[in-house]
Amino acid sequence: MLTLTGITPVMASCFREDDSIDDAPLRHQIDFAIEAGAAAICGPGFGAEFYKMSDAERYHFVDVSIDQTRKRLPVIAATSCGSTYNTIEFSRYAEKAGADCLMVTAPRSAPLPAASIIDFYSRLCDAVTIPVMLQDADFTGAGLPAGVFIDLAHRHPNFRFAKLEVTLPGAKCAEVVEKSGGQVQVIYGLGGIAMLDGLEHGASAMMPGAACLEVYVLAHELYASGKKKAARELFNRLVPYLAFALQHLEVAIHIEKRVLVKRGILPNARMRHPTITLDSTYQRQMDDLVQSAVELVEECKRNKTVAV
Repeated sequence: MLTLTGITPVMASCFREDDSIDDAPLRHQIDFAIEAGAAAICGPGFGAEFYKMSDAERYHFVDVSIDQTRKRLPVIAATSCGSTYNTIEFSRYAEKAGADCLMVTAPRSAPLPAASIIDFYSRLCDAVTIPVMLQDADFTGAGLPAGVFIDLAHRHPNFRFAKLEVTLPGAKCAEVVEKSGGQVQVIYGLGGIAMLDGLEHGASAMMPGAACLEVYVLAHELYASGKKKAARELFNRLVPYLAFALQHLEVAIHIEKRVLVKRGILPNARMRHPTITLDSTYQRQMDDLVQSAVELVEECKRNKTVAV
């Protein structure tokens, strides 16, 4: 069964002037991620603006990702839908197409009790054979109770991953890993801003965007080799960028695209409408942070044992 250790970036979408999706930059981004040391790729997630895509576009995104990856590393297909039926339909499609794992957000269109959430994921786990990842995307709250993950692990051998995008996730991370007997690996999301906390609490992987991938990869390698102080000092240099980005989902996606453009990985940073518009002061701040992020990435590329 699949295990994930390291950095598993969410791929960004690239839109043409007519708002259609351009496949070529996605393919280029996947090749870049593989070369930069990704442990897997994921999509179409929030970072790909999946919430602005049609079902056909999301299916196609998965197809392109699997085709371009060519089994060089695992593909995590993000298959969340508003209903159990549609989620299972998309998930079965992704499995048949060759996806290695399914990432599914807990339904949030209407508040549901824990028992209903467990039933939703149980039906999904029963419908597929590949590993399932529960994306706990609360963003500003505590998310689902740890017991939900533990219960699902005890019921389903293919319930393997918990992606935590919640406030103060450390205690829940440690509890899920311990009480699932290690069956459930924890992945930290939210741009990986709590990466070092995750590693301290037993998380096995991080899922940021791909824009600054080399920084995350090197910080993870430093930590894994016992150089925790160096890992923290390196990663802390990325925190101002992440703090600005995480003020708003659309800002986070746009600044990542801006870095990818500056690095020559995407041809443009176009966002699908509706999106947020920043004033000139914010734009200047973003310009400075993009430049700093690119410089840090280049430093990591020049010297894998960067002095920090």
